[in-house]
Amino acid sequence: MDALVYEGRHRVGVVAELPGLLRRFGLEPASVVAQAGLEPSLLDDPENRISFHALGLLLDLCASATGRPDFGLLLGAQGGTKSLGVIGRLMRNAPTLGQALFDICANQQRYISGAVAYLVVRNGTAYWGYGVHIPGTPAVGQICDGALGVAAKVLRELVGRAPELVLISRPAPRDGALYREVFGSAIQFDAEQHAFAFPASWLSLPVLGAEPALRRDTELLVEDYWARICPGFVERTIRTLRSRVVCGNASLDAVAEALSLTPRTLNRRLSAEGRTFRQLANEARSVVAQQLLAGTRMPVTSVALALGYADASAFTHAFQRTVGLAPSEWRAKLRADDGEAAFD
Repeated sequence: MDALVYEGRHRVGVVAELPGLLRRFGLEPASVVAQAGLEPSLLDDPENRISFHALGLLLDLCASATGRPDFGLLLGAQGGTKSLGVIGRLMRNAPTLGQALFDICANQQRYISGAVAYLVVRNGTAYWGYGVHIPGTPAVGQICDGALGVAAKVLRELVGRAPELVLISRPAPRDGALYREVFGSAIQFDAEQHAFAFPASWLSLPVLGAEPALRRDTELLVEDYWARICPGFVERTIRTLRSRVVCGNASLDAVAEALSLTPRTLNRRLSAEGRTFRQLANEARSVVAQQLLAGTRMPVTSVALALGYADASAFTHAFQRTVGLAPSEWRAKLRADDGEAAFD
């Protein structure tokens, strides 16, 4: 697996607005971008690709340089359907909100490797969320804040509404004014996922100002655009697991069904790519566990329950087997190394 795929790749998209945002703070964008190991010209074109590691590092540097721990959200709020390119145009002309959200959840894998946009409906509530699944990605909270900032603008464009509840996998900030301004909703920090929650009935709402003829033309563009990249079954399985380990059934049968395969066929195709479902499921839980332990103040017991473990003891044994330390020890070491910086 080449380095770009391992690190994941993200379409530049709304990050193209970053230089202008830095200038508003009186900063020279080129010097900040260069510190992340990037060529400043990379951000000139929204269709360019940036690795998730570089994106996280860049957002972390920007948050420090501007003195804004909410920089990711500030950047994401500059976006909307236009920042999503051709898929944003497809969404903008979907017949319903549900179809628009399906558009991005189904097509995002073609231009982003390392994170997943997902839509899950449980007990009459829809959860539209975003999760990073590349191990060791820096500033995951900043990246996900940015994604929700874009999503908030998209939701207002499509149906003129704000989500009823915003779930954020970060501690409550000292100053939450920007979060209240961008989301205009009830916010739950230290949550198990970055997601919007709203009544499932909203999925039937018509998209404001949608033009069916323009959607048909855009569908042809999408077919051509997506023909460039086709993710393998390992990546597709990882993406499916990332959303399901915290908000759904992550069993082999359930994941295979989500991929329109039988369990036997999925196992065979994963084997052909050198992996097993058990390996991928364990890795998915480990990645999310580390993100929740590092990025939130959720108790270990709550993390265990969020990941589907029967109790904290089972979670501790699984985590220790994978990482080498018990969850509480790993979290304490991380905080000591970072000087609690992750929670400022």
